[in-house]
Amino acid sequence: GPADIPVQEIVATVRALRPLAPDTLLLHLQTPRTHRLRFLAGQSLTLAATGAEGLLAEHAIASCPCDDRNLQFFIARDTEDPLAEHLFSGRVKPGDAISLRGPQGQFVLAESTHPLVFAACDTGFAPVKSLIEHALSLDAAPSITLYWLATRPDGHFMANQCRAWSSALDGFEHHLAYHSDVSAGARQLAQAMRADLFDIACDFYLAGPEAFVHVLHDELRAAGVAAGQIRTEVLR
Repeated sequence: GPADIPVQEIVATVRALRPLAPDTLLLHLQTPRTHRLRFLAGQSLTLAATGAEGLLAEHAIASCPCDDRNLQFFIARDTEDPLAEHLFSGRVKPGDAISLRGPQGQFVLAESTHPLVFAACDTGFAPVKSLIEHALSLDAAPSITLYWLATRPDGHFMANQCRAWSSALDGFEHHLAYHSDVSAGARQLAQAMRADLFDIACDFYLAGPEAFVHVLHDELRAAGVAAGQIRTEVLR
């Protein structure tokens, strides 16, 4: 569990920094061979640009722990995130160093044989992607369903990956939704879940802005889902 993993401090190397969409970057970091990161799917790290005072922020890891050297992050353009602004500025290049500290977070897979249902909003897809890839590697869930809400035009920045999972895996389904209002979009997603899921005995994982997580959590509870079957991660 999360309590079993010590806090680690690692200086990683930027392997790639490329746009996934106009306002979303993929940041690919690689750790040294002798200092791999121990983490659980769904956790986050504090990233800091080396040699730049105050350029640090917490971001969810978007990749699977099965590859503990190559770490992916989805960075959204955000004027309130100085690290994101620095990455979007074009000054960061492959080969540059970025410091990592962590991992942190309790948004991890529980031991269960229930079907898994994931719901993400915008870059809330990062920890959800990590969880899905880990669940697929375990091959224990009877089925996996993903609901992904976008609140901006480029919000489904990895729709092709979702389609690839659906095409390759019999037990995987995905639903992409768009709504410019987070709360209204969360209610729309809850309605889709009620229509699609005949059995509420699933484990639900919700990640995104506070309004998205809270509205969807309350809708699921009102539909009869037990509190212990819902896990949440509120992101900035």
